[in-house]
Amino acid sequence: MLVEEQEPGVWPIRTATVIPDNERWLHEPRARADLDAALVWAATHPPDDSSADRILADMNDRD
Repeated sequence: MLVEEQEPGVWPIRTATVIPDNERWLHEPRARADLDAALVWAATHPPDDSSADRILADMNDRD
C-alpha cells in the first residue's frame, strides 16, 4: 500500500506491487525462462531417492 499526503487532511491510499531488491532478478526474462523450464522438468520427473545413497557417498568422499 502506498499512502501519501496530497495536502493537509487528504491521504490517498493506493495498492502497489513491491519486489524486494534481492528478488528482482527472478523477474528478468532469462531467470523467468529458467524457472519455467525447471518447473516443467519437476512436474514431469517425480521424486526418486533410488540414487540417494550414491549421491551422499560421493559428497562424503569430497570432504
